[in-house]
Amino acid sequence: MKSNTNKRMSREERREQILKSALNIFIDKGYNGATTADISKEAGIAEVTLFRYFDSKKQIFMEAIDPILVTGLKESIVASKDLKPREEKLKFILKSRIKFISNHYQVIKLILMESQVNPEVANFDYINQTMLMLKDSIKEAGIELGDEDFSIRLLMGSILSFLYLPEVNEEKIDEYINSFIYTFLKNNK
Repeated sequence: MKSNTNKRMSREERREQILKSALNIFIDKGYNGATTADISKEAGIAEVTLFRYFDSKKQIFMEAIDPILVTGLKESIVASKDLKPREEKLKFILKSRIKFISNHYQVIKLILMESQVNPEVANFDYINQTMLMLKDSIKEAGIELGDEDFSIRLLMGSILSFLYLPEVNEEKIDEYINSFIYTFLKNNK
């Protein structure tokens, strides 16, 4: 009987394997430093096989980072709707963003770096898209803000600080959020 490691992958499994391998290479080498040969080697496939799944390195990059760009905040918008006090809604949104950024900080740093220096992927603005989704989630949650622009900048700065100081300790995240919410809402009455 053959082990599962020798099992032939489905087309979707192979595609996911390539994207995961590509993400590792992009994080390690950056977009310009990564080659399709590097990606195929990391995935354990021939380079020609890679091009049966993807048309270009750019397509691989965009599809590899897409789940990081879209996931999380939209889910937190939906999940926060059932929470009642605005403090609980805001805590939930912040916690989901902080955990998400702390868990994916390498990929998010890659996205931010590449969008600044690489003309092939520079048309994507992660910060503005995140800010717009954050604004939408706060509105959807029914949270009223005094000076909206200032408040959103304060929230974004707080969340993005976890790119450089990632935290996975749930207790520390909760302490931070409670302190932040207390100060933030006190100034946003």
